[in-house]
Amino acid sequence: MKNPIRFWTLLAALSILCFATSAFGQSSLTLNNGGNDVMGGVYVGPYNFTLTSGSQSQQVQLICDDAASEVYAGESWNVTTATFPSLNNIKFPGANQTQSYEEIAWLVQQMYANIGNPQTVGDIQFAIWDIFDPGVSSNDPWGTLSSADQANVQNWLTQAGMPGNYSSGNYSNIVIYTPVPGSQPTQYGSPQEYFGLGTPVATPEPGTLALLGIGLIAMCTIGRRRLNLGRSL
Repeated sequence: MKNPIRFWTLLAALSILCFATSAFGQSSLTLNNGGNDVMGGVYVGPYNFTLTSGSQSQQVQLICDDAASEVYAGESWNVTTATFPSLNNIKFPGANQTQSYEEIAWLVQQMYANIGNPQTVGDIQFAIWDIFDPGVSSNDPWGTLSSADQANVQNWLTQAGMPGNYSSGNYSNIVIYTPVPGSQPTQYGSPQEYFGLGTPVATPEPGTLALLGIGLIAMCTIGRRRLNLGRSL
């Protein structure tokens, strides 16, 4: 007869693994504050977040590409990550999605390169917002940009749209954080999408987790059948 303790030990270990894997697959952003730079009556980032995956948390600075949505300090939501060139799980899919996201990635790199200059940071942020929300730099509902700022924004947009800039860039260090629908506080609507530098947090797809769970359950079933057969001998 086989030892039943082995079966229950295996079952407990696999259960813990299933739980840990499921927890690891959940990532979230919590907005800490809007940073220090303001232009046109709004924070222009980079914004400060806590990024949480499972039991691990880290502080990150991210840049917003979505002027049409709102977020507030203390708000949290789940996210998926995307990288170039696949651009899976993005908020604004469309016919020109690759070019638009490459233009933003190029602008994000320019912002980080000029992070000590609040004026340039603000001009680039509004240029980024103008890509998915055209005209927001000249019709900002929270404030008004000066004519000089609007000219600077248009200059950055022109540079981002040059094929020699956006299409030839190296964006391997860019990570896009897209909100998971339904995970945000309902009173605030859909959160914004963000760009950052670094390594994407591993977030297994739900289908992958389901297949893993099925495989583990099958292993447990086989183990129990063997245990029962051993008892009958």
